Amino acid sequence: MFNNNSSSLAVAAAAAAVTSVAWWWWKNTTSTTKLRVALWWGRGSVILEDVRCPAAVLPKGSAASPEGLVACNVHIHNGTIAAVLLQDADTSLPRVACGAAVCVPCFADAHAHLVKTQVVPRNRNSTGSMTGALAAEVCDRPRWTLEDISRRMEFGLKCAFHHGSKAARTHLDGCSTPEIADAVYAAFDAARDKFGALGMTVQGVANLYLPLWLEPEIADPHVKRALASENVVLGAYCGNVSYSPEVVRAMDALFAYAANHLSDVDLHIDESNDPDCCALLALCESLEKARATGYRGRVVLGHACALALQNDETKAKICASLARLQDVYVVANPFTNLALQDRRGTARPLGLPVAADAPRTPFWRGITLLQELKAAGVEVAAASDNVRDHWYPYGDYDMLAVWANAVILGHLDTAPNEGSWADLVTDTPSRAMGLVDDFSFSVGSPADLVLFPNARRLSELFARPHLDRLVLRRGRLQNTQLPPFSDLDDLVALASPAPDPDLLVLRGATVLLQEEEEEDDNK
Repeated sequence: MFNNNSSSLAVAAAAAAVTSVAWWWWKNTTSTTKLRVALWWGRGSVILEDVRCPAAVLPKGSAASPEGLVACNVHIHNGTIAAVLLQDADTSLPRVACGAAVCVPCFADAHAHLVKTQVVPRNRNSTGSMTGALAAEVCDRPRWTLEDISRRMEFGLKCAFHHGSKAARTHLDGCSTPEIADAVYAAFDAARDKFGALGMTVQGVANLYLPLWLEPEIADPHVKRALASENVVLGAYCGNVSYSPEVVRAMDALFAYAANHLSDVDLHIDESNDPDCCALLALCESLEKARATGYRGRVVLGHACALALQNDETKAKICASLARLQDVYVVANPFTNLALQDRRGTARPLGLPVAADAPRTPFWRGITLLQELKAAGVEVAAASDNVRDHWYPYGDYDMLAVWANAVILGHLDTAPNEGSWADLVTDTPSRAMGLVDDFSFSVGSPADLVLFPNARRLSELFARPHLDRLVLRRGRLQNTQLPPFSDLDDLVALASPAPDPDLLVLRGATVLLQEEEEEDDNK
């Protein structure tokens, strides 16, 4: 009897101690940890109570704050959005008090270069210019084996996934030899399947230098190889060109291939600091003909930097034409284009010559006409583009940083506010990639969300990196870690050869001249 009582007392004392420790831990732990625990217990069915969602990702007419945020409760049931209510409603779902935390849909990154990512520090661009980037890439490309590409690509996608991206579209660069092409597609196929199993869509763009679309002996096998892989669309690097009948014919050929194979189209276009570069004029004419003959594919236009350098009449004409043609999406790349455009060391045909050896602060920001395009009715997005490579040596595939930078560079905070541009990195790129037709917060949509516990306003959201963000995939809390850069040490320890000073850009960022002409179909 004594032993039984002693045993009971010991159990009770242990239980009291555990309860006391748990109470102490709960009292002293951070609100973010409490929120994480509550979301974990919700297991895909929960009410996110008192969150702030950007107006751009909600149906029109929602009452918003001056920053463009809407106070609401998000009901999640079995991993899908059950309701987004401005007022409370009776429900049996568990509630999670979010304390006015900003809540956005998971991000979509519609323009990336995962084949060449993470080659810094082994391959640095000594001039920082587009001219230097092209030359540096040629020197690094012999190292693009299947293992090299696969590991760097997976590293980049791990970063994007951790930060809250649900989709990424990468340009399949470097396919200038059969060996590299095989490695690129094998790496892409493996990454697409691996991250697809985690709920992240990975798409590819099979680019060809624009004039080569007129050469069937090159274009036919290119299309056949591209469309042998799932989630790949056709694309082109246009180079530094303006309107001409030849450019129109090349675009006609591209759209003919796309129509015959029911493919969307994605182009690098007018990525230049040269106002004479305006391939968009040819694009509008060619796409109008394609639409008239039944082509209904989505058309994504990356960069369009030189549009900002045109005269007012040309700007208005192009914006109106793109809006009329429908299902056209312009993707700005604020980080890369801020770094590359108007850079000293740039030379034709990539842009106006800029002296490489003189101190010089750039005159413009390199960003396309986000405000004017949107006002005309064109869908606009922003993307990561290059990350830690010879085109742009920084970045981490964090679309929060892309959104914030686009707002700053484009003065979007007063057009009319920051929250009106949240779709730059969420719903609009998702539509450009063919993933959604409606708003991310529509009833029945997957509850793929990013919650920022320590940001109640967009001024707070853009002030810090928010590495404590909480990512929900179908309503369930994601548990991942950023990969350490040391994972790639063995790939980047040995520097690639420096470019030959006699290596000259010949045309469009796609062909180099070094004693003999060397053809290439890359950026």
